[in-house]
Order: sequence, then structure tokens, then C-alpha cells
Amino acid sequence: MPALECGVADASLPEEDMAVGSLRDYLVRMNKQTRTVLLASGTALVGALGWAGWQFFKEKNLEEPHYRVLSVKDGVELRAYVPSIVAVTEVEGAFDASLNEGFRRLAGYIFGGNRSKQSIPMTAPVGMQRSGQVWRMTFAMPSEYMLETLPEPVDPRVRLENVPGRRVAARSFSGSAPESVAKAEQARLLEDLKKQGLRPVGEPVLAQYNSPFMPPFLRRNEILVEVQAEELVH
Repeated sequence: MPALECGVADASLPEEDMAVGSLRDYLVRMNKQTRTVLLASGTALVGALGWAGWQFFKEKNLEEPHYRVLSVKDGVELRAYVPSIVAVTEVEGAFDASLNEGFRRLAGYIFGGNRSKQSIPMTAPVGMQRSGQVWRMTFAMPSEYMLETLPEPVDPRVRLENVPGRRVAARSFSGSAPESVAKAEQARLLEDLKKQGLRPVGEPVLAQYNSPFMPPFLRRNEILVEVQAEELVH
């Protein structure tokens, strides 16, 4: 009876051979589990990178205020901006709370919170500037609009303003932009302007070009400050 003979043979295996067989079976099972985990992790990583790439592409194509680069020196870019229009709101309080509240108001305006219930395309950047005791947040309006053709905000705390053409110094940086980082980057820019003989006009602006959904290493931030026209410096 072959089955019985096999059983007798298995029972007669030395203990060390049985241990080796058990270890081999265990390693095979572990390899299968490891492959499954690695496959799942790899799929998740590819998905995350694909989503980040799609988000980067989408946000990179947002309209920005138009400008011409005049010069680049020691990480400072000097630009000539054309006139534009911004939606503005001012918020009292701490930086983070003001950032969230200001964004909520301005996003409400462009997503239909206006007399025409009209949606206005999102642009970049979102500007955040200290103005006395308040934080001043701005959304740039698409260049297709004039002040007369933009719908009136429903929220009285939101207003529309013309921004004249101007010279602006810019320093770019990536990553997250909490208040502490923004202050450090502002100090660096102002020190560089002093060395280059450029005179700032008004308070610097933290310009953020990406949504919170963008991975920090892909984010683009800038410190912008208007500088005096060249003919007024000398």
C-alpha cells in the first residue's frame, strides 16, 4: 500500500530534516507575504506620485499676473509687472487663522459668492501681506476681466482693486511656508536688496502658488516686494 509506505517513510525522517522542511515552508510563506506587501506598497507609491504629478501639472497651468524679468542677481529676480486686478480682504488675528479665514472669503467670491453668482477661474498666487494690525490677502483676477466686468462681491469684507504696473523684487523658495519661514525669507530678501542698492516700497508679500494638497517639495513660494523705480533711486 503505497500510501502507508509513504507515511512510514515520512515518520522515519530525522528530526533535523523535518525542521529544515518546516523552515523552508515558513520562508516560502514569508516570501509570498513580503511580495504582496511590496506590490501593494509599490502600487500605492506609483499612485501617489501620479496624483502629485497631475496636481503639479494642473496648478502649474493656473494663470499668473504677467511680468517681464529685468535681471537676476544672487537669487533675487527683478520684475516689471503689468497692471492687474485683485480681490482683497483684510483679517485681524494670528497668521494661520487669518490665512484660513481670508482664503475662505476670497474663495467664496470666485466660486459664486457674487451678485451674478458667477464662477471665476482660480489663478495664482495667493498673496498674504501684513498691513498695520491686519493681514491683507489677495487673489489675482484673470486678465480677461476689467474692473467693470467683474461681478460685485456679496461679502462686504471682499473688495476689488486695480493694481498699477510696478517693479517688484522676488525671492523663490519651496516647501511649506509658515509665518516663521516667511519672516526668515523676507529678511533675506530685504538684506539682499540693501546690498544691491534697491529700495523697497511697502511691506513684503508672501506669494503661494500651490494648494495645500500639493506635496511640500513641489510647492513654489515667493517673497515679493515692490521697489522704487530706477529713476527715483539715484
